[in-house]
Amino acid sequence: MNFLKKIGLFFTYKSKINSIREELILEYNARIDSIYRIYTVLNIPPVIFEEPYNLRTSDIDQIAKNYILDFRRNFSQFLVTKGLMELFDVYEIRKVDKYSYLLIFGFSLFNTRKVANTLISFSMITLFLCLILLITISIVNFF
Repeated sequence: MNFLKKIGLFFTYKSKINSIREELILEYNARIDSIYRIYTVLNIPPVIFEEPYNLRTSDIDQIAKNYILDFRRNFSQFLVTKGLMELFDVYEIRKVDKYSYLLIFGFSLFNTRKVANTLISFSMITLFLCLILLITISIVNFF
């Protein structure tokens, strides 16, 4: 798939994400950042663990893994019903606390963070080159 088609699909993804922003907040406590990644912190309810004092960390992680898979399945089904089939992917799942996990979803055809970083780097280089050119022209015109 060519890059222009991916860009077009990204704008489709962006508009659909914007249209369901309130539902994401209310139903999933999910937020959208400036590069249209969807992120939420999933807190595993303590009632899932029978007696947490008798569980090893690996047991807690396995129980949490099953809970996260259920959440992902439910969340993915929600996004599919909103017309985002194959336009989203899981970017990252990171443990942030003993019973809390950060889940980040984003556009599936390219990583928006990498593209944003590339664009920022390119714009900074362009700005720097323009500044050098402006200074050079000023110095030449001054003398």
